[in-house]
Amino acid sequence: MARLLGIDVGTTGVRVAVLDERGAVLAEASEPTPPELPSRGRAEADADAWWAAAIAAMGRVHARVSLEMIDAVGAVGQAPTAILVDAGGRPLRSAILWLDTRAEAEARGLDAALGPGRAESIGGNRMHAYYMGPKLAWLRAHDGETLARARWVLQSHAYVALRLTGEVGCDLSTAMLCAPLFDARSGAWSAEGAGAVGIALDRLPPILRAHDVLGAVTAEAARTTRLRPGTPVVAGGGDFAASALRAGVTEVGEACLMLGTAGNLLLPLSEPRFDSRLINSHHVGVERWLALGGTLCGASLEWFRRTCAQGATWQDLEREGAAAGVGAGGLIAIPYFQGERTPIWDERARGVFFGLDLSHGRGHLFRAVVEGVALGFRDCLAVAEGRGLHVHEAVAINGAGKSALLRQTLCDALGVALTWRDAAGGTVSGAAALAGLGVGVLGGPSAVRAWCAGDPSERRHEPDPRAHAALNELLVRRRALYEATRPYL
Repeated sequence: MARLLGIDVGTTGVRVAVLDERGAVLAEASEPTPPELPSRGRAEADADAWWAAAIAAMGRVHARVSLEMIDAVGAVGQAPTAILVDAGGRPLRSAILWLDTRAEAEARGLDAALGPGRAESIGGNRMHAYYMGPKLAWLRAHDGETLARARWVLQSHAYVALRLTGEVGCDLSTAMLCAPLFDARSGAWSAEGAGAVGIALDRLPPILRAHDVLGAVTAEAARTTRLRPGTPVVAGGGDFAASALRAGVTEVGEACLMLGTAGNLLLPLSEPRFDSRLINSHHVGVERWLALGGTLCGASLEWFRRTCAQGATWQDLEREGAAAGVGAGGLIAIPYFQGERTPIWDERARGVFFGLDLSHGRGHLFRAVVEGVALGFRDCLAVAEGRGLHVHEAVAINGAGKSALLRQTLCDALGVALTWRDAAGGTVSGAAALAGLGVGVLGGPSAVRAWCAGDPSERRHEPDPRAHAALNELLVRRRALYEATRPYL
């Protein structure tokens, strides 16, 4: 039976897992790699720490399943990240993460240089500090010497793939997040966008499909990782797209809720119906586009527990939040704790609790944060619905989805049936699926979808019409509240 290795370079840690061709997890391990947050709006990481964490996790997995028996490897990761490496493949500075919003001025400058709406015309996405182009423009302005020394600009998972194979590449799902460097319609890097940013086209790696074989494990990497020399490694892609693939969400009308540190609402599209209020990307392992709604999810809930509920268990907060009831007793939380991406694209947005009185307790506050996360996704879905997309089913995956309160609140907010699949394994299993597709162990997306059949962890939620109506009314108030507070941020 085939064995597939998946590697996920996440925002807060690296996960590794071995799966068989039926999707069963044979062994897994993780290592923490918390980001560096030196000041407001800045988020960086040491790419070599990701590689060290991957080696350590592989070592723990190898104790259970011999990595010499692996048939193929796939790596996925957070995106967009800006990793500058020299000709020898070594990082020249700390990686700038997707969370980093320091490039506000550069985003505005690129918008002005390209002209109104031109960035969207090139790559389907607006100019914002989230995307790769402004990050590189910031480096050109503030660390130009290092940028000039860079041979390649890589993504998080591409760096791990480079260390494994000595080869570089960038898949469509992450290339789309390099706005304005990537031309979505031609599928190639944009000379116009690169010229505006000030980066040479030959510094950008070749474009591949996520399941294309990038290269093979080198002898040096084999000694370090215990993988067999010559083991095929696929190009890999964005963690968000890999999650949707593993969840079986590949068709129009389906939605995937990726509930990790960040939250993503992933909507497959058959054609590039771009709306730059959302994040526009490409799927992996299947010929589909993706529209994304992104908001903080697990990070918001963890912030609340750490700051407002020290010593409380998640079970305590679930129970108290459920008792607070829909609407949290009139309390509204806007969880813009790190600015917000979709659909408002406001780096300066900040969190707000509104409507507090002496009747409110910890459960009301927690419930308001949960509803705030859910309404962020509902706000994004409204944009897609306005473009004619009708969602009839949602699948939730990843760690924050263990909260039954969050799952039901998401179901009520979106107004569609929601299925929770804990055993789907999310990003790291999606990476293994790409490896299987790349070497033909899996015949296509339908084979990955079959992994979801008979999932014992599956839980199904149906929307409550009254709760849906109440949350829609809360969304109207939330939008008005954001507009009212915006001038003071």
